[in-house]
Amino acid sequence: MFKLNRYTGVLFAFATLIGFTATSPAAAKPYKAAEIYSKQTYKYGRYEMRMRVAKGSGVLSTFFTYKNGSEQAGTFWEEIDIEIFGKNNATQWQSNVIIGTNRPTTKTEGVHTMPFSLGDGYNTYVLEWTPNYIAWFVNGAQVRRINGGQFVTSLTSPQDLRFNLWAANIAEWVGAWNPNILPVYQFVNYIEYKPYVAATNSFGTGWRDDFNSFDTNRWNKANWTFGENLADFDPNNVVVKNGTLVLALTREGQTGYTGTPPVDGGTGGGSSSSAPAASITIQAESFNEVGGSVTVSGGTVGYIDAGEWFKYNNVNIPQTGTYKVEYRVASALTTAQFTLDRNGVGLGTISVPNTGGWGTYQTISHNIYLNAGVQSLAIYANSGGFNIDWIKLTKI
Repeated sequence: MFKLNRYTGVLFAFATLIGFTATSPAAAKPYKAAEIYSKQTYKYGRYEMRMRVAKGSGVLSTFFTYKNGSEQAGTFWEEIDIEIFGKNNATQWQSNVIIGTNRPTTKTEGVHTMPFSLGDGYNTYVLEWTPNYIAWFVNGAQVRRINGGQFVTSLTSPQDLRFNLWAANIAEWVGAWNPNILPVYQFVNYIEYKPYVAATNSFGTGWRDDFNSFDTNRWNKANWTFGENLADFDPNNVVVKNGTLVLALTREGQTGYTGTPPVDGGTGGGSSSSAPAASITIQAESFNEVGGSVTVSGGTVGYIDAGEWFKYNNVNIPQTGTYKVEYRVASALTTAQFTLDRNGVGLGTISVPNTGGWGTYQTISHNIYLNAGVQSLAIYANSGGFNIDWIKLTKI
C-alpha cells in the first residue's frame, strides 16, 4: 500500500513536505519513465480507457485524476487513482482516493486481485465520479464503489487527467525493483470522457481520443521526477504509433519505442477476447439502503439482528451464468443465517459457522445463478449474530 504521496505537474521544485516528496526537474536518473497530463481540467464524469499494462516488480501503470497544486503545504489534496502493479504477473491493481490538508494525507486504498494477468491483453477500465459516489470497473464489472462520505464529498475541484508508467522505490508496496526487466511498456488504445449530467443523473456526450496522433491541444508530456520515483519522466518515452499511446520505461540513453504495439483483440468497451470476467468485490459497509439498526465499524457491518437487511444498488453483473458468491464473515454463534436477495426475491441461503469469535473472519461461499445487467442485491438476516466484511462474486 502506498503511504507516501506523489507529485505535481509543475516544472520547479517545492520544499520537501511532511509525508511526501515534491516534484523536481529531471535529475539525470539512470532510468527514464513516461507521463502525459491533460491541459484541461475535468470534474464529475465517466472516464473509460482501454489499456495493456507493463509487467515487472517495482513497476506501476496508472490512470488518475489530480488537482494541480495539491502538493503545496496547506493545500487540500484531491486525487482519484487506478494503479496497476507490475508485480505478481500484473494480476493486482489498486483503487484509491487521496484527500486532506494534513501530511501525510488521508487515503482509502483498495487492492484488487484479478484471475488473469492485466499485462497479457487489453482491458477496459472505467472510473465513475459523481457528487454521490465514486466507482471503479474492469471489463464491465464493478469492482469497488464508495457511496458518499468524505472521500466523495471532499472532492470539489476540477482535476487534470494523467497516464503514467514509472518505477517506485517502495518495495513493500510495489515489489523489489529489478532493472533487468527493462524496457517495459504501457499501451493505451483510447480514453473516453462523458460529463455527469445532474438533471438526469446520467452521463452525457463528451470526447474520445483514439490516439491516432498525439493531440498537443489536449495533452502535455511530463519532464520531471520526484523522490519516490527511480526514474525521470522523459518526453521521448511518450510515443503514439498505430493508433496506440505507448508509455515506455527504459534505461537512460535508450528512450523511445520502435516496435509495433500489440493489437487489441477485444471490442471497444468490453473485455479482451482472452480475459475471463473479472470478480466483483463489494465492501459490506458500502450499502445504499438498510432496514434495521446495523452498525458499521472498521470497514465491517455488525450487530445484525434477525429481519435486518442492507442493499447494494447498481451492481453490474457482466455475464449471465453461475457465480461463486463468497462472504467474509465472523460469528461467535452457530445459528446465524442469511439470504442473498435480488429485488425482493431470495437467490440462496447460507449458514454462518462459529468462526471462533466476533473478530475472527472466515470466507464462506455458495453458487448462485445471476442474469446479466445492473441490479440490486441485498443481504437479509434470517437469524442474527454475525459480522460481514465483504462480498465477492466470480463467474464459474
